[in-house]
Amino acid sequence: MIDPLKTGLVFLPVQFSRNKIEHVLDAADTSLVSRTGLRYFLEALVPTSPGSTTFKRLVKMPGAEKPPRTEFGSTVYEGAFFRLDELLDGFLEYQKPTAETVDMCIISSLTMPYMLRESILNNGALLAGSSKELQNQWILKAGLSDLDFATWGDVFFTTYMSQQRPFLTWQLDNKVIGEQQPEYLFYLLNMSPTPATIRRRVEITYTDGTEETLDKGLLSGGQTYQVVCVPTGAKALGLLGGAKTVASYRVWLTDGERNRLSEVRSYTLDRKYRGQERWILYSNSLGGWDTLRLTGAGSETLETLRTMAAMERPAGAAADFSELKVVHVEGKQTLSVSTGFFERFAAQQLKCLDELLLSQNIYLLSNKGHQALELLTTSLVDAEDGADLVARSFTFQVAAPILNFSSLPVASPAPARPTGWKGIGVIQVLDEFGKRTGNGRPLKFQKYYLDDATIYKPLTEKPNQPGDPDYIASLPLPGITAGSTPYPSQAISRATTYKRSTCTGGNIGEAALVVIAAGKYGSEIGQAEADARAEAEYTSKNTQAYADQYGSCTVAPELYTLAVPAGQWHYRVNDGNRFETEWYQYGSSDPKIGNTWDLQGQNRAFVYPRYSNDLNFPVYSSDWRFIVYGTASSSVNVKIYQNGTLRYNADVAMNSDGYAYLGLSALLTLASMDKLYFKATQL
Repeated sequence: MIDPLKTGLVFLPVQFSRNKIEHVLDAADTSLVSRTGLRYFLEALVPTSPGSTTFKRLVKMPGAEKPPRTEFGSTVYEGAFFRLDELLDGFLEYQKPTAETVDMCIISSLTMPYMLRESILNNGALLAGSSKELQNQWILKAGLSDLDFATWGDVFFTTYMSQQRPFLTWQLDNKVIGEQQPEYLFYLLNMSPTPATIRRRVEITYTDGTEETLDKGLLSGGQTYQVVCVPTGAKALGLLGGAKTVASYRVWLTDGERNRLSEVRSYTLDRKYRGQERWILYSNSLGGWDTLRLTGAGSETLETLRTMAAMERPAGAAADFSELKVVHVEGKQTLSVSTGFFERFAAQQLKCLDELLLSQNIYLLSNKGHQALELLTTSLVDAEDGADLVARSFTFQVAAPILNFSSLPVASPAPARPTGWKGIGVIQVLDEFGKRTGNGRPLKFQKYYLDDATIYKPLTEKPNQPGDPDYIASLPLPGITAGSTPYPSQAISRATTYKRSTCTGGNIGEAALVVIAAGKYGSEIGQAEADARAEAEYTSKNTQAYADQYGSCTVAPELYTLAVPAGQWHYRVNDGNRFETEWYQYGSSDPKIGNTWDLQGQNRAFVYPRYSNDLNFPVYSSDWRFIVYGTASSSVNVKIYQNGTLRYNADVAMNSDGYAYLGLSALLTLASMDKLYFKATQL
């Protein structure tokens, strides 16, 4: 049985390091007489090591603003543009799963925060107020296609991940795999609160039709924005050799209380006889690793290159003396192999092969480990209309040169000088809200020799992350109070932008109040990050569903109270989709204002989105009109209240297009700070 989905999670924004990351410095004061001396600077800071909360300066980039341009009579100042993605992507690193790995582990090298500092100089002098330190951002070593990035780039990690809970893969679900085939899934922990414990859950279906759901491992210590590596092959999950035969299984992640965090992925075991079976492991576009099963025929070819030297034949040399000497022999091995015919979802699987051609890291899996490959195939027909049986062939080259031949069985490595890992630095262990738990653990490990405690050569370090065999768990830190944080989030008490839509009896819905207590979230990096987490919670609650649940209903909506600016009047309606209003005076130099369809896309004062509600307008004595909408060729009762007093009550006939156009100024006289309420009832 699939566990229920965990609700109440806020998914935090992340940037793609393999797509364009561009930062714009706003233009300096537009009143400057001369702009020739302006120089813009952007300083980028990155962590000193993976997982560290200490930042170091990476680079300080100079730039110049784009020249101001005139557009439709207006002057546009675009500021200075800086490209960051290629600069930052190099600090992130793919981490290949270890051969034969079984347990889940944390990967901290795929994500990283960075900070930016802005400054502007004019003729060498710092402009007042131009020096700013911006909120830190997080990046993931991943990318989308240009077409998808244009629409999903800003909301993939918030909206899409909140709705779909995907693993970091584009592989098709219900994957057919071999019994011994290694499989891995990766999951980004960009959620708040972050679960303290992660469970790997498996629902197993046996060949006799019975099912059972089991825990297959726990992982504790993961922090926000880290990535979890989840081995999901049948062998890694211990599904082989039991009393029953496994037909298929499904995998997902939950928190410690078995509330589901992720999507559910399905696997079907293929026990058909295969004359040959190979597996290719490659990094995908989302930072994870996928396995490609190759069941087609293949061949391996060894090509050698010999370096020869000519030898002078000495006097009296024997008959077997060779005047040519082989100085060096180097071999290159290539593998040409077919995928085998795709037995299901051929068109979709064919498209997924694009991922292999775009991969930066490819390995051949064998019983002797992972062998690095270079893909020689450079083109692929990835869509074919009317195709019947579909298969594709690839040619790979072993990355390492071959110098010798041997044919030994798989064996344990020869014993070497014993080494160990010692902890360096201390990092706070944070709870699901980003606040301190009172515990700490080493930031990273440094390799050393056990016999004399000297540093291993060459100097080797790695992050201390859960799931690593050398992982050192947290220990209490003296003087640290659980729940404390150097940067507590600010309180939020803010109404939703949505209003309750479920009120009845003519009552009008009001916005719901979202209250987030001060200090609910924390950060080790800066105040901006803590406040961003609180803002993310507000954003997750700023929905129509939340307003419908917690918003109130006003019994006499025409008596609403509101502070209206002097010289203006307020427009409120019972149903935004029923009304539009406008002011236009023929021959006047003042432009048309309102929220009608013909004003959309115009950016100026008192122009609002169509059907919008709760608007302020200037008090003009005449030429106000409004449109009321209803069912075509029917009648709609329209009431207009001015400061709670009924000024107009009539049944208005709708035309064949379902609307009526009425003059407001003919019905009442507007005054400063008036509060008008329009009510439409379909008859």
